[in-house]
Formats: sequence, C-alpha cells, structure tokens
Amino acid sequence: MPDSPSRLLVDLMVMAMRASVMGCKFGLTLFIARYLDLSSLGLYGLAAGAIAAVPIVVNLGMNHLLMRDAVTASTSEMIDSMRHYWCFVVLAYTVLLTITTLATVLFGTPPLWILIVAVIMFEHVGNDIFYLLSSLQRHVWANAIGFIRGAAWILFYVPLAIWDASFRSLPYLFGFWLVGGVASVGLFAFLSRSWPWLASFSRPFRRSVITDAIRKSFLMLLSDLGFITSQYIDRYLITLFLGLKVAGIYFLFWTVGSSATTFLALVLQQKQRPSLISAYRTSGPSAHRQLAWRFLQTTALTTAALSTAVGFTFQVLLPWVAQPALVAQWSAFWLIVAGLAVRYMADFGVLALFTAHLDRLTTVTNLASVGVLVIAQLVLLPLAGLHGAGAAILLTSLIMALWRYWLLFGLPISNAYSRRVGA
Repeated sequence: MPDSPSRLLVDLMVMAMRASVMGCKFGLTLFIARYLDLSSLGLYGLAAGAIAAVPIVVNLGMNHLLMRDAVTASTSEMIDSMRHYWCFVVLAYTVLLTITTLATVLFGTPPLWILIVAVIMFEHVGNDIFYLLSSLQRHVWANAIGFIRGAAWILFYVPLAIWDASFRSLPYLFGFWLVGGVASVGLFAFLSRSWPWLASFSRPFRRSVITDAIRKSFLMLLSDLGFITSQYIDRYLITLFLGLKVAGIYFLFWTVGSSATTFLALVLQQKQRPSLISAYRTSGPSAHRQLAWRFLQTTALTTAALSTAVGFTFQVLLPWVAQPALVAQWSAFWLIVAGLAVRYMADFGVLALFTAHLDRLTTVTNLASVGVLVIAQLVLLPLAGLHGAGAAILLTSLIMALWRYWLLFGLPISNAYSRRVGA
C-alpha cells in the first residue's frame, strides 16, 4: 500500500476545499443578514434560486447523460460531446443576455439582472466542469476549480465589504461572484490545455449531436425540472404568502440546514456517483443495489450528525447576526433543518435510481415530489407560516424517501431494473 499516504493527503485536501466552499457560502449568508438586511437576503435567495434553476432549463437534461457517459468514454469522444454541448449552452446564454440587456434599455429593468444572468452562465459551465472532472476521477482538479468559484471570491469580497461599507450591496456581491466564475473557467482551460480541444473544434459542428442528445435526454429534463422545482419553489411561495423579509429569514434557515447536506453531497456523492455507475455497468443490478444499501447507511448517519452539529453552531452564532426576528422563529428553524436532512436522504434515492438507469422512475418521483410539496406548502403556509414551510418540507421528503427506497430495495430486482431507460 505504498500510495496510501498520498491518497490520504489528497482526500484531506479535497475535504478541506469542500469545507471551505461550504463555510464561505454559510458565512456570506450571515454577512448579508448582519450587514445588509433581511429583505436583501430574501432577494439574494430568490436570485440564488434562479442561478440554480435556469441551467436546468438551458441544458435540457443533456449534462447528466454526458457526465454518465464520460465515465467509460474515450478522451476524444468525451471532448467531442462536450464541445458540441458547450457551444449550445453559450449560444443559449448569449440569447438570454441579449434579451436581458434589451429589457434594461427599453423597459428600465434593474441592470443587476444582466449581472445575474452572466453569473448564471458561468455557474452553469462551472457545475458542468465539476461533474465532468468528478466523473473522470480528477477530484483535486474538480475541487480546486470549485473552490475558486464557490469560496475564493467570498474570501476577498466579505473582508473588503466589512472594511468599506460602500461595497455592501448586491451589485458588488454579484460582481465578485462573476469574477470567481470567470477565474474558475480560466483555470479549467489551463489545466486541460493538453486535451485535444483544438483538434475537436477544428472539425465541423454536427447539429445531429445536439438533437440526438436532446431527444435522449427528454426524460432527464423532466426529472431535473421536477427535482429543481422541489428544491427551490418554497422560497418563491413564501415570498408570495409571507413577504420578502420572512423569505429572507427562511433563506437564512435554509442555508444553515442545506450547508450540511451540500457538504455531504460534495464529500459523499462525488465518489458515490461514479462508483454506483461502475457497479451497475460492470457487475449488474444486484451489485448496484448492495452498494447503494451500504452507501445509504453511511449517508443516514453522517446526515444526522452533521445537520445537528451545524444547527447548534448557528445557535451559538445567532447573537452576532443581531436580527431579533430570527429568535421568534427558532422552533421553525429546527423544523426546517430536520426537513432538509430528510430531503437529502430522499435525494440519495434519486442518485441511486439514476445510476441504475432507472430514468423513468427517477422522473416520475421527481415530478411527483413537486406536486406533493406545492400542495403541502399551499395548505400549511397560510396556517402556520414558517413552521408550515418546515413541516411541508419534512412531510414531502419523508414520503419521497420511503417511495424511492421501496423502488430500490422493496421490489424484486428483475421487476424494478427492467423499467430502466437506455440500458
């Protein structure tokens, strides 16, 4: 085992970078709550939801299939697919930026939205890069680039804004975010300079590559739309029913709870995803299900422990935030944290279904989760406010987790896995 010390060092480096990303985003939310106001935090939360949701619409589900194929594809095949896909993505965002700019000029919409659309574009490409490199087992590269995009710019911006109050505004915040996104894509271009990009781009663009990918990805697009809607629609419903300030409180609580699950997604799922894909392709459904069961146990224990630790840490930091409105909603905070922890367990079911090529079942459960969540929020929000929001998340996540685990482990393998698409 001569390489075990170096492997341990690499794992520690990767974990440190992931923890930094989680900590910086957590700290940025606290900064906005402390030095701006809860309404600005609510607006930031709505923009962050758009930054997560728009790429799902733009990529039309293609990215998942490309990343899944990258595990076994040759370098030239992978690069050819990615250059077609990224050309399509850049064209789509060029259209979006043009529309946003015209709306600003003609109708006087805030120029901030031009900046946000630019951030969305680089976040989109940055996420693609992260999952591509993760699928290729280039974990140090993936996380170094992710650190620049998700943490480095915050480490510059927050101290500067604390020192100089003129930087305490959302345009400056998103401006620094954009710089981080551009720098991360630049680092990827540098690190992958030896890949045959020029040879690939010298060949003619084949429209059939995109049209075939869109056709094959339709189910994944529906699944992604269902998944991302279930993750972010609650903040928009809260804004509609309870106002922007309460939405800011919810987003702060949501950020605290999701910081634990985001960290686990980076630490656990980055390795679980390619392992489950390989297990299914090389050893079949039985081996995949056994590995998924082992990963599920690890995920459950770490989710419970980390969510609890993060919750108590926030409780210690609460006086520093200096927002009395937060104290009045403290029981809602723990309900939201519990709901997000159970949601992460339900999301592991999505990962396990996807890596087993059970795309149809993945899509059905994701779309169903939207309907269940919206109904629960519409019923509980007017009755119980933020407590209703937390209860809706918890109830929906529990239902979806039990359903997905029954599909994975409760059905005979021959029945469940015969429903896969594209096997």
